[in-house]
Amino acid sequence: MHVHLFVPALLGPGVEIRERLPAAETLIAKGRRKTAAFESVDAWLCERFGVARQRDWPVAPYALIGDGGAPGDHYWLRADPVHLVVDRDRLVLAGAARLSREEADSLIERLNAHFAGEIVLYPMRPDRWYARLAVTPDLATAPLSQALGASVEPYLPSGADARRFRALVNEAQMLLHEHPVNAAREARGETAANSLWLWGGGTLAAPERPGLRLVLADDPLARGLAHATGVASAALPADAGSWLEGAPEEGIFLIVLGDAPAAELERRWLAPLLAALRASRIGMVTLHLPGEASLLSVETVRTDLRHFWRLRRPVAESAP
Repeated sequence: MHVHLFVPALLGPGVEIRERLPAAETLIAKGRRKTAAFESVDAWLCERFGVARQRDWPVAPYALIGDGGAPGDHYWLRADPVHLVVDRDRLVLAGAARLSREEADSLIERLNAHFAGEIVLYPMRPDRWYARLAVTPDLATAPLSQALGASVEPYLPSGADARRFRALVNEAQMLLHEHPVNAAREARGETAANSLWLWGGGTLAAPERPGLRLVLADDPLARGLAHATGVASAALPADAGSWLEGAPEEGIFLIVLGDAPAAELERRWLAPLLAALRASRIGMVTLHLPGEASLLSVETVRTDLRHFWRLRRPVAESAP
C-alpha cells in the first residue's frame, strides 16, 4: 500500500506550530525530499488528475460532481455567497457567508428570477453555489481563497466579458442587500450574504486516470475529479487508524486533509500512518506539504526509518 497524504495545514503561510510533532518530524526527516512550485490546492489536484487549466483552473464543473451535480456540456462557475465590508475607500472580502439551507434557497429563488436564464444558480450546499451559463465567456477569475481578507479590486474578473460579469455581480448585490433573509440576519447580528464571488470557471474535459485506488477527502473538487476518472472516493474517516482497519492491503491511495490544528493532524493521521509504516502495514507514505509558493513532497519507506543520521527537526524548519 502506498499512501499519498496531502496536508495543507502544516507549512502554509500564517501557520504557527508551537509544539513538537514527532511523527511528522520523523517522516519529513527520514524520507526523500523533493520540492516543486506550488500555486494552490485546486491547481495541484487538477494537475494530479491530468486536468489542464482553461482560463481558470476548472474547479466548478468537477466540484459540482463532488457535490452530487451533473455538469453536462455546460460552462460552470462557482458563485459562492460572501460578505463584503467597506474599509475606508475599498471593499474587502471578509469571508464566506454561512447560510442555512432555507436561507440559501430563498436567496437563490430571487436571484434566478431576476437573471431569467442568463445564468442559473444552484445552491448545492448552503455556502457553496454554482452558476450555469449557456455560453462560455472570455473570463478569468481569482479563487475565493486567494481574495479572502483582501481588497476585492485586484481580484475582480478580467477578460473581454469581465465588464458584463462585474455588472451582473453588482445587480446581485442590490438584490441581496434588500432581501428579507439578509435583513433578518443583520437583525440577529449575523453577517449578511451581500455579494457573490465568481471563480473557478470551466467545462468538463477528459481527465487522465491517475492510477489511484481510492481518494479520501471532504473537498468536493477531489471527490469530483476522482468520480470523473472512475476512481472510488469517500469522505474523510475519523482518523487513519480506523480507516486502516478495513482498508485493502494493495493500491495507491490519496488522502486530502483539510485545515485542522497541527496537534490534531499529528494524532489522527501522521502518528497512525507512521506506526503502520513501521509495522509494514503500509509500504510507503508520501507527504505533500504546501508552503506559500513551493510544495515539499517527502517519500518514506520502512527502511528509511533506520537512517539515524537524518535527525528530526521542528516542522516549521522544514518549509520549502
